[in-house]
Amino acid sequence: MSSKVSVCAGVTRTGIIRWPGRGHGDQWLCPGALLYLPGFLLVIPLMSDSHPLVCRFGAFGDMVLITPLLKQLYLRCGLACDVVAIGAWNRLLFEQMPYVRNVFTIDSRSTPYWFNRSQRELVRTLRQHRHRFVWICETNDKSYRLLARAGIRRDNNVSQLDLAAVDGEHYCEEWLCLGNRSPAGFDFPQTAPQMLDTELFVSDDELLQCRDWLQGRGLDAGKPIVCIQAGSKRTTRRGRIDRSSNTKYWSENNWAAVIDDVVARLPAAQVLLCGVPAEMEMCRAIARQCNRAGSVQSVADDLPLRRLLALLSLAHSCISVDTGPAHAAAALNCPLVVLFGKASPARFRPLSSQSPVQVLTGHADDRRETDIGFISPRQVVAAWVDLA
Repeated sequence: MSSKVSVCAGVTRTGIIRWPGRGHGDQWLCPGALLYLPGFLLVIPLMSDSHPLVCRFGAFGDMVLITPLLKQLYLRCGLACDVVAIGAWNRLLFEQMPYVRNVFTIDSRSTPYWFNRSQRELVRTLRQHRHRFVWICETNDKSYRLLARAGIRRDNNVSQLDLAAVDGEHYCEEWLCLGNRSPAGFDFPQTAPQMLDTELFVSDDELLQCRDWLQGRGLDAGKPIVCIQAGSKRTTRRGRIDRSSNTKYWSENNWAAVIDDVVARLPAAQVLLCGVPAEMEMCRAIARQCNRAGSVQSVADDLPLRRLLALLSLAHSCISVDTGPAHAAAALNCPLVVLFGKASPARFRPLSSQSPVQVLTGHADDRRETDIGFISPRQVVAAWVDLA
């Protein structure tokens, strides 16, 4: 190949080799490197990445529910997974997890590709890695279009679209079915854990730092800590907190009644109202209505993700609406009572093989569909007592 021809070829910023076509536009070759020698151009293909790649653009709880799949793939091939997700917080969520190597994130899936830097960076990163084996836990067309830009095609992945829907099947069961399917060349035996389970990990240093944080707030890590998660992502949206579209709203009066009863039954309990800063107003409203306010603290404005996970690891128990922290509590083996609204517990309930999880749903006498508003404080406390 002459040096004159070699000058016409080039490597794009994404590492994809571009070669001028003959009347049909540029020809795109595989990711690689160019090596110039006198009078020659050598194309050296980059090695493919054999680590499993798992793609899931989900919320907090959705991401906890893929942890059985990550463990399953790790057990099958002995290599930690790379994860594609939405939201940089996923890097914090999967810290300390031996089944995860890298977490690649975007900040938005709805923004058009050319207006979103994080999507373009993700595509560039995935093109450079060239994962051979991909599992896609998605049904959204936007997800597949984005991944296609990175060279992830239907012939080199296993997709949720390949699975037939099964009524009442838990998402973790669906992901394990997906994990036992193999892309071409993934020649490892099928495996599955003995029990459905989710897992998150917290380090000893994080537990120590959490104990110091509790002490700084006048709390004692040696006494029972009961975490209350009253808010959800819907709570932080615009509009009235009790609007009809907030199907996970349970009134402040109900939460205060539960807290008063919990403290009456467990006088040493330290009740912490958890959440994110945008939920602080709701937490304060609950605390104001508690008759035993001295045993209650609102910490939603001082609870970054890794501290939340450490706190749940230390907690006596957790009472929560169906939201991400409830799934984290189960994954960290914190005994849990979870209140469901419209979502199906059969599909979405938090899972733990080592600690109890009590699921509650509410029903009006004349209606078939569930409504969280019909769960009574007495039911919640009874379920909490049954955790022991």
